[in-house]
Amino acid sequence: CMPPLLCIMADGVPSCRSASIEARATARVTILVTTSPIPSHPSPILLRTLFASFRDHLDGLGDCRRVIVCDGYMRDDGGSQLCSQESYEDYLRQIEQLQQTGEFGDCHVLRLDSCHGYGLTLAAALEHMATEFVLVVQHDWLFVRNVDLALAVEAMDVDADIKYIGLQSITTLDYPKRMNVRYGLELPPSKQVGGLSLVPQLLWYDKPHLCRVAQYTDVVLRAAPPGRRECPERRYGVQLMWPALLAAKDLQEEHRRFGTFFWDVGTEVIYHLSGRKLKADACKNDALAPVATVELRGAACGSNTFTAAAAERTVVIPGLAMPTPGPDASRFKGRCYICGEKGHSKLRCSRRQDVEPSPPHVLAGC
Repeated sequence: CMPPLLCIMADGVPSCRSASIEARATARVTILVTTSPIPSHPSPILLRTLFASFRDHLDGLGDCRRVIVCDGYMRDDGGSQLCSQESYEDYLRQIEQLQQTGEFGDCHVLRLDSCHGYGLTLAAALEHMATEFVLVVQHDWLFVRNVDLALAVEAMDVDADIKYIGLQSITTLDYPKRMNVRYGLELPPSKQVGGLSLVPQLLWYDKPHLCRVAQYTDVVLRAAPPGRRECPERRYGVQLMWPALLAAKDLQEEHRRFGTFFWDVGTEVIYHLSGRKLKADACKNDALAPVATVELRGAACGSNTFTAAAAERTVVIPGLAMPTPGPDASRFKGRCYICGEKGHSKLRCSRRQDVEPSPPHVLAGC
């Protein structure tokens, strides 16, 4: 007796698969969401919009377990955060209230007692994973199109060389062409597994991805343990993986060691909101009010650069807005990726010409 087939509409295109595939994936995947202090707190609208996007777009994983891991507030170096401690504590209380209402589904909230940074926060949460797979999502990413992640789980079962599947964002449109134009690299052939087109990705990105918990705990975090306020993308991806791939005589064989791919569907599935910049609308800060529909504006198109494509695409979320520019808005306030100093970007760093060819993360955005 064959299991029943489910026909799931993904942006108007029906996709039929066995109902047992979805059931197996639901039991084997945990959605792990990381959150930390940002300017829009205490409003929980960003997190609520993310979970609404799970409900609207994550076919095949609708009922799986979720974990929200909340980084702590106090930094060991005495540094400042992007919101007040009072605002962050209020935000955390609202998260727990929303969890109790059931809005987040089968969800556990894990709170850390001090500021660890993304990498150590992720590592702490992985210790609580009871499933084989984890879908890692930072709080300022959204799903904007349907994606059947049960098929991604099945593809990783079929092919052991697939160790990471990233979701397509605007910066991975025309990815092979960009790698060739910017870095002179010819990507290894794509994999066609179970109807999925998986393109080799030459960096371990922190943006939303599916992988086995053991790949993180036994490989990524062991090979490149993150320190305070560090992340796997930089420690494992930029500092370990990228140099190894650049130096490889056989790129395809060397890439097999890392097994990072993104699922090419020809359009963006996820969108980055840059939570470090967003402000909450004080007039729409009702923690229990229904979440409004996200509106995408502008064209999603590829180019030879990463930043040009992203500049033409915006998303509008009722209750959130970009801050009003102040008199010193043009001054760069972050830390340079190349030299580590504050006050200038990587594009204006005096040491930019002295470094090795940089991975997409460093000179071309995420």
